[in-house]
Amino acid sequence: MTATISSLRCDANQDRSQASDIIRAAYRQVFGNRYLMELDVQPSIEALFINGDLSVQGLVTALAQSDTYRRLYLEANSPYRFVELNFKHLLGRPPRNQAEISEHVRLLADEGFDAEIASYTYSDEYLRNFGVDTVPYARTQTSVVGESTVAYRRNQAMDPGFAGFDADQASVLQVSLASNSNPNAAGTRKVVGGGNRFTVLWTSRVQLGAVRRSAQRSVVSYSSLSRTIQSIQAQGGRILSIANA
Repeated sequence: MTATISSLRCDANQDRSQASDIIRAAYRQVFGNRYLMELDVQPSIEALFINGDLSVQGLVTALAQSDTYRRLYLEANSPYRFVELNFKHLLGRPPRNQAEISEHVRLLADEGFDAEIASYTYSDEYLRNFGVDTVPYARTQTSVVGESTVAYRRNQAMDPGFAGFDADQASVLQVSLASNSNPNAAGTRKVVGGGNRFTVLWTSRVQLGAVRRSAQRSVVSYSSLSRTIQSIQAQGGRILSIANA
């Protein structure tokens, strides 16, 4: 079989010879190229797919709802990072804005892990792009009609490389989404542990007069940037920009 991951598909009542290729591709996509130990794989789910009881869509959903995915990505990360990775693994793109992150964080809190996963794999967007027989893939590795240029930049920032994998770490896109700007992966790596300072401009929910909201300005170190963003959002504030101080 010579198909690439981006074109791997398997129709109902598939040829068994294709099943192992589809399963490998699904594991690679859903688990972010992470190496899995023998106890982490899901033979019962694989058997259901091989026997024709699961479509590719069902296979992807079952892998993402497994105890292994829960342990590696939900329990090991903040809800923000978890949702960020769900977009990448299940819809093949980074989140578009802060509102998408917030919506899924609320869904996770209100309806739980399984509902959060199903909200991607049974969405109109999933079916429109992958149908029921195609393994999801990174759709924003190149420019895509209907997606902004920043989606490509965010995809690059989240990409660990062919030999890399999606590890436990802080959110990659939190600053970019909060400020509605391109991520600067190289610049971010450069300042980690450094003394760089950033100016955060934001509006609070406290109004001055009938319509004008009070503008705020915070100057923080890189190590405090994530906590500052979270604090502003918890207060109902909206971030206007983030720039080097």
